[in-house]
Amino acid sequence: MTIRTIHTILLLLACSFAQTVFAQEKMIANWESQKIRGTRNLPYHTFTGSPFLNDVWVVGKIEFMNGEIADSINLRYSSYKDELIYYNKDISTQIVIDKASLNGFSFIEKDGNVRVFRKQYYENYLKSDRYFEVLSEGETDLIVYRKVSLDSASPYTDESGILKNQVYNNDYQFYFYSPEKKYTSVRINRSGLFAKFDKASQKPIKKLLRKNKIKVESEADFIQAWKVIEKEGYKVVF
Repeated sequence: MTIRTIHTILLLLACSFAQTVFAQEKMIANWESQKIRGTRNLPYHTFTGSPFLNDVWVVGKIEFMNGEIADSINLRYSSYKDELIYYNKDISTQIVIDKASLNGFSFIEKDGNVRVFRKQYYENYLKSDRYFEVLSEGETDLIVYRKVSLDSASPYTDESGILKNQVYNNDYQFYFYSPEKKYTSVRINRSGLFAKFDKASQKPIKKLLRKNKIKVESEADFIQAWKVIEKEGYKVVF
């Protein structure tokens, strides 16, 4: 191969690269004009468990701080980093959406269930803006911070034969919340529910749950129980 041929090949490669970069920049500029701001998502380390609430892309919508909505976009929520990730088809890239630009988001699961998350400032330990899933909305809301932690574990070998000693674990944190009284944590079981009411209210609440045939044995049971209790006018002790 002659030097002239080599120079020609290099020139063609450089032109191709420049056109690709220009095309991507043009797409990114167009994408930014749609007000979805963020940074490229970096791959996570693989361990037992999952850092994501939803392991597959789901169709959802996001609400910006000014109230505008971007709908029918592919979303994925990282419970590990408390980040919302958006798949930009135009540039085939996963984007971590700037949390400061959002009020919240929602998405539809395969069974048609709609899950709603809103951004709130958490002012207790480790103060920060967080995405909370809204389980029940009313005078007092029942919300959950779907946190996933990366914890140490006994050494194990993954599917690729690599020795590891960390796992992703669910560390969900449930709260009752009101704008006036803020947050009070609650355990998602029968005793945790009753502990949030004064003694005078606990007996009639137990009777109310028996009447409605509600056994508080799961998260879904807890949500149903709280909706019935709040409807009857009982107040949580913060």
